[in-house]
Amino acid sequence: MKKEDVFATYLLSLGKEVRNLLQSKGARKEDAEDIIQNTFYKVYTLLDDLTDTNLRPWFFRVALNEYIDFKRKKEQQNIHITEAVYAKLQHIDREFDAILNKEEILYLLKDIKKEYKEIFFLKYYYDFSYEEIARILSIKETSVKQKLYRARQAIHAKIGGK
Repeated sequence: MKKEDVFATYLLSLGKEVRNLLQSKGARKEDAEDIIQNTFYKVYTLLDDLTDTNLRPWFFRVALNEYIDFKRKKEQQNIHITEAVYAKLQHIDREFDAILNKEEILYLLKDIKKEYKEIFFLKYYYDFSYEEIARILSIKETSVKQKLYRARQAIHAKIGGK
């Protein structure tokens, strides 16, 4: 089998894996396929800069970012915090994943730094571990924990000002 065929087969496999992940996170099949298609386009435009070791995490990161942007545009701004969620957020020691309404989380994160928002989504929306997030974003695991902590603090500060 030619090197190009092996690479194409690997990319198709990777695309299916990411499409399944996106669908498990709520994306419609058509939307997931559009996101994967955009990601494939980006792969081919940056082919010289990608290596065997960074292609997979990069592919996941780009596809997940595209999905986050897609959802943000789709669910734009008509979100209000319910009293039940507000009550849950008052307990600083409680985990954010106890909140089931992800649209409310989107609302809380709208004014937070992009890097914090990204890590917050990967952890609490996509259920990645600290280690997986570190690999996807090519940063240290301790940085993931630190930025996640800062994201939670920013949300608590925002809620405290309510």
